Amino acid sequence: MSSNFIKQAAIPHRDESGQSAQEFHLVLPIFVAAFPMVIDLGMLMYQFVSVSNAVREGTRYGSINCGDGECDLNDVKDRTINHSSGIISSHGEVDAYWMDNNGDGSHYNRGDSVVVTVEKDYDFLFFPGSIPVTSCAAMSLENSGRRGIPFLKPITAARGCHEG
Repeated sequence: MSSNFIKQAAIPHRDESGQSAQEFHLVLPIFVAAFPMVIDLGMLMYQFVSVSNAVREGTRYGSINCGDGECDLNDVKDRTINHSSGIISSHGEVDAYWMDNNGDGSHYNRGDSVVVTVEKDYDFLFFPGSIPVTSCAAMSLENSGRRGIPFLKPITAARGCHEG
């Protein structure tokens, strides 16, 4: 056993002083490529969350304040744009409409809903191309004709939002 130890100790070791520099140069391109991807992914998620929040805010505004017919879709679109952190810039990017869910021919009664949809392209910062960021929300009108009478029956997004 001691003879094996002496044989191993007698073998000259290579100089390993540049090994860490070589390993760093091997890993550096991976980090350089991954860093812009992480930034783009973070910006994409920020835009998605901001658009989704703005759509919910516009829909909520319409469901609470528009049940008496005193506001129009431009009010809902303005509310959506104002809560988008500057991502949505015009009425053309926001689609808002009323749904007559109960079939009475009016879309301002309890049980009817307001639907807001936004589709905004996210242009990548470091890579070519873009990806659509889409959000849709639908809520029942909480007031009908008279303010202050709540109607708390939320509808599912599937009844008002559709995939295009």
